[in-house]
Amino acid sequence: MKKIIMLLTMLLVSFNSQATLLSVEFNQDSYQVGDVLTADFIISDIEEDGLGFQKLLASFDFTLSWDNSIIDYVSSSFGNKLNVGVAGSDQTVFDIMTESVTLSEISYAWWDEILPVQDGLSQFVLASVNFNVTGAGTSILGLTNVIFGDDFGASFTDVSSNNISFIVNSSVPVDVPEPMTMVLMLVALTVLARQRKLN
Repeated sequence: MKKIIMLLTMLLVSFNSQATLLSVEFNQDSYQVGDVLTADFIISDIEEDGLGFQKLLASFDFTLSWDNSIIDYVSSSFGNKLNVGVAGSDQTVFDIMTESVTLSEISYAWWDEILPVQDGLSQFVLASVNFNVTGAGTSILGLTNVIFGDDFGASFTDVSSNNISFIVNSSVPVDVPEPMTMVLMLVALTVLARQRKLN
């Protein structure tokens, strides 16, 4: 009997070894100067609780950094999977530096309001950030201080994130001269017209 109780306890308290992942997806593969770069921040491989059920995400916080010589921050927006129920959520964009921004959201909804929105989803968008592309080159969006919290206020135990690079192609506008064939054709027509007058 003692062994059975120990076995059941170990099964109920076992933890999932898979890390919850925060990844970034861009709206394009490459960019030109003047384009708008949109980065979607997506949570996936969501951690499971001790019973093997996927945890409900109720809060997140992460810092995003970039190279200001290539892109300029424009705006942020948040997803719709935490801002549910009567109480909604608190969404914060904090930018203390010119090359970084901290995004955080805390849901005040009860678990039974979050469950129908997140149940069965393997991934979803937490936030989106828009940048104006101002220079050419290759750069990285860096993710740091990534924290996820569940509906009981506990932090996720294993969280990972991927920094992602993007390419901006040089596309300085070049003045295109009028085709020289038009000038040559005009000269040829003038010569023909003069020859007809002489004859």
